[in-house]
Amino acid sequence: MQVPRLKWSKDGNRFVAYPMGPLHRDRYAQISLIGTMSVGDRIGVPRWRWSVRWPGWFNIDAPADDKQQAADMATEAWWHEVMQPPPRDVDGEIDMIIARALVMPPPNSLMNESAGYLRQLQRRLTLLYEPELKSETLPPQVKSLMASLSAELYARRLAGDAEDVDPGRWSMT
Repeated sequence: MQVPRLKWSKDGNRFVAYPMGPLHRDRYAQISLIGTMSVGDRIGVPRWRWSVRWPGWFNIDAPADDKQQAADMATEAWWHEVMQPPPRDVDGEIDMIIARALVMPPPNSLMNESAGYLRQLQRRLTLLYEPELKSETLPPQVKSLMASLSAELYARRLAGDAEDVDPGRWSMT
Protein backbone atom coordinates (compact mmCIF):
# COMPACT_ATOMS: atom_id res chain seq x y z
CA MET A 1 0.00 0.00 0.00
CA GLN A 2 1.30 3.43 -0.94
CA VAL A 3 1.24 5.67 2.13
CA PRO A 4 0.67 9.43 1.96
CA ARG A 5 3.77 11.59 2.11
CA LEU A 6 4.27 13.58 5.27
CA LYS A 7 4.58 17.37 5.00
CA TRP A 8 8.15 18.07 6.06
CA SER A 9 9.46 21.47 7.10
CA LYS A 10 12.85 22.68 8.32
CA ASP A 11 12.99 23.30 12.05
CA GLY A 12 16.43 24.36 13.24
CA ASN A 13 18.85 21.52 12.54
CA ARG A 14 16.14 18.96 11.76
CA PHE A 15 13.25 18.34 9.40
CA VAL A 16 9.92 17.68 11.08
CA ALA A 17 6.38 16.72 10.10
CA TYR A 18 3.29 17.13 12.28
CA PRO A 19 0.72 14.73 10.79
CA MET A 20 -1.84 15.73 13.48
CA GLY A 21 -1.35 19.43 12.78
CA PRO A 22 0.31 22.23 14.75
CA LEU A 23 -1.95 21.79 17.80
CA HIS A 24 -0.31 18.42 18.48
CA ARG A 25 3.38 19.23 18.28
CA ASP A 26 4.18 16.30 20.58
CA ARG A 27 3.04 13.88 17.81
CA TYR A 28 5.60 14.09 15.05
CA ALA A 29 8.05 12.52 12.66
CA GLN A 30 11.53 13.95 12.34
CA ILE A 31 14.79 13.41 10.55
CA SER A 32 18.09 14.89 11.59
CA LEU A 33 21.71 14.83 10.60
CA ILE A 34 23.63 13.08 13.37
CA GLY A 35 27.14 13.52 12.03
CA THR A 36 29.43 12.16 9.39
CA MET A 37 31.38 8.96 8.91
CA SER A 38 34.03 7.58 6.61
CA VAL A 39 32.93 5.01 4.07
CA GLY A 40 35.85 3.44 2.23
CA ASP A 41 37.77 6.25 0.57
CA ARG A 42 34.93 8.74 1.10
CA ILE A 43 35.31 10.95 4.16
CA GLY A 44 32.53 12.97 5.69
CA VAL A 45 29.52 10.92 4.51
CA PRO A 46 26.42 12.33 6.29
CA ARG A 47 24.60 10.08 8.76
CA TRP A 48 20.88 10.54 9.39
CA ARG A 49 18.45 9.43 12.05
CA TRP A 50 14.67 9.33 11.83
CA SER A 51 12.09 9.08 14.58
CA VAL A 52 8.33 8.96 15.02
CA ARG A 53 6.72 9.85 18.33
CA TRP A 54 3.26 9.87 19.88
CA PRO A 55 3.58 9.98 23.68
CA GLY A 56 1.90 7.05 25.35
CA TRP A 57 1.55 5.18 22.06
CA PHE A 58 4.79 4.84 20.14
CA ASN A 59 8.37 6.12 20.15
CA ILE A 60 10.59 4.66 17.42
CA ASP A 61 13.86 5.78 15.87
CA ALA A 62 16.63 4.33 13.73
CA PRO A 63 19.57 5.40 11.56
CA ALA A 64 19.37 5.84 7.80
CA ASP A 65 21.94 6.06 5.01
CA ASP A 66 20.74 9.38 3.61
CA LYS A 67 18.16 12.12 4.09
CA GLN A 68 15.65 10.70 1.60
CA GLN A 69 15.84 7.23 3.10
CA ALA A 70 15.32 8.73 6.57
CA ALA A 71 12.23 10.62 5.36
CA ASP A 72 10.85 7.52 3.63
CA MET A 73 11.45 5.30 6.67
CA ALA A 74 9.89 7.84 9.05
CA THR A 75 6.87 8.17 6.76
CA GLU A 76 6.40 4.39 6.53
CA ALA A 77 6.86 3.97 10.30
CA TRP A 78 4.38 6.76 11.12
CA TRP A 79 1.59 5.25 9.02
CA HIS A 80 2.37 1.73 10.20
CA GLU A 81 2.19 2.75 13.86
CA VAL A 82 -1.03 4.80 13.63
CA MET A 83 -2.74 1.79 12.03
CA GLN A 84 -1.97 -0.29 15.15
CA PRO A 85 -4.44 -0.25 18.03
CA PRO A 86 -3.46 2.22 20.75
CA PRO A 87 -2.49 0.73 24.10
CA ARG A 88 -5.20 0.33 26.69
CA ASP A 89 -5.19 2.58 29.69
CA VAL A 90 -5.90 -0.21 32.18
CA ASP A 91 -5.18 2.01 35.21
CA GLY A 92 -7.56 4.64 33.88
CA GLU A 93 -10.27 2.06 33.19
CA ILE A 94 -9.96 0.60 36.68
CA ASP A 95 -9.97 4.09 38.21
CA MET A 96 -13.18 4.85 36.31
CA ILE A 97 -14.89 1.66 37.51
CA ILE A 98 -13.89 2.46 41.09
CA ALA A 99 -14.94 6.13 40.81
CA ARG A 100 -18.35 5.12 39.48
CA ALA A 101 -18.86 2.13 41.79
CA LEU A 102 -21.28 3.96 44.09
CA VAL A 103 -23.41 5.49 41.33
CA MET A 104 -23.13 3.21 38.29
CA PRO A 105 -22.78 -0.54 37.81
CA PRO A 106 -19.56 -1.82 36.23
CA PRO A 107 -19.56 -2.45 32.47
CA ASN A 108 -21.26 -5.65 31.35
CA SER A 109 -17.99 -6.79 29.77
CA LEU A 110 -16.06 -6.62 33.07
CA MET A 111 -16.05 -10.37 33.72
CA ASN A 112 -14.59 -10.97 30.25
CA GLU A 113 -11.37 -9.23 31.31
CA SER A 114 -8.23 -11.15 32.22
CA ALA A 115 -7.74 -12.45 35.73
CA GLY A 116 -4.88 -10.00 36.21
CA TYR A 117 -7.22 -7.11 35.40
CA LEU A 118 -9.87 -8.42 37.80
CA ARG A 119 -7.31 -9.00 40.57
CA GLN A 120 -5.95 -5.49 40.11
CA LEU A 121 -9.47 -4.06 40.42
CA GLN A 122 -10.14 -6.25 43.47
CA ARG A 123 -6.89 -5.17 45.19
CA ARG A 124 -7.51 -1.49 44.56
CA LEU A 125 -11.08 -1.73 45.85
CA THR A 126 -9.76 -3.52 48.94
CA LEU A 127 -7.20 -0.77 49.56
CA LEU A 128 -9.73 2.01 49.06
CA TYR A 129 -12.44 0.44 51.19
CA GLU A 130 -10.19 -1.18 53.82
CA PRO A 131 -11.77 0.67 56.79
CA GLU A 132 -15.29 -0.19 55.59
CA LEU A 133 -14.30 -3.83 55.08
CA LYS A 134 -12.93 -4.05 58.62
CA SER A 135 -15.99 -2.40 60.14
CA GLU A 136 -18.36 -4.32 57.83
CA THR A 137 -19.92 -1.07 56.58
CA LEU A 138 -19.12 -1.59 52.91
CA PRO A 139 -21.59 0.18 50.59
CA PRO A 140 -23.90 -2.41 48.97
CA GLN A 141 -22.77 -1.56 45.42
CA VAL A 142 -19.12 -2.13 46.31
CA LYS A 143 -19.96 -5.25 48.31
CA SER A 144 -21.78 -6.68 45.29
CA LEU A 145 -18.92 -5.82 42.93
CA MET A 146 -16.32 -7.36 45.22
CA ALA A 147 -18.45 -10.50 45.63
CA SER A 148 -18.77 -10.79 41.83
CA LEU A 149 -15.03 -10.38 41.37
CA SER A 150 -14.29 -12.96 44.05
CA ALA A 151 -16.76 -15.47 42.57
CA GLU A 152 -15.39 -15.02 39.05
CA LEU A 153 -11.78 -15.45 40.13
CA TYR A 154 -12.70 -18.50 42.23
CA ALA A 155 -14.55 -20.09 39.29
CA ARG A 156 -11.53 -19.53 37.06
CA ARG A 157 -9.20 -21.12 39.62
CA LEU A 158 -11.51 -24.14 39.89
CA ALA A 159 -11.56 -24.43 36.10
CA GLY A 160 -7.74 -24.57 36.17
CA ASP A 161 -7.22 -21.63 33.88
CA ALA A 162 -3.40 -21.29 33.91
CA GLU A 163 -3.56 -17.53 33.24
CA ASP A 164 -5.62 -17.19 36.37
CA VAL A 165 -2.95 -18.45 38.75
CA ASP A 166 -1.83 -15.39 40.69
CA PRO A 167 2.00 -15.30 40.71
CA GLY A 168 1.84 -13.02 43.72
CA ARG A 169 0.21 -15.73 45.84
CA TRP A 170 2.21 -18.23 47.80
CA SER A 171 1.54 -21.06 50.17
CA MET A 172 3.42 -22.44 53.14
CA THR A 173 2.43 -25.99 52.19
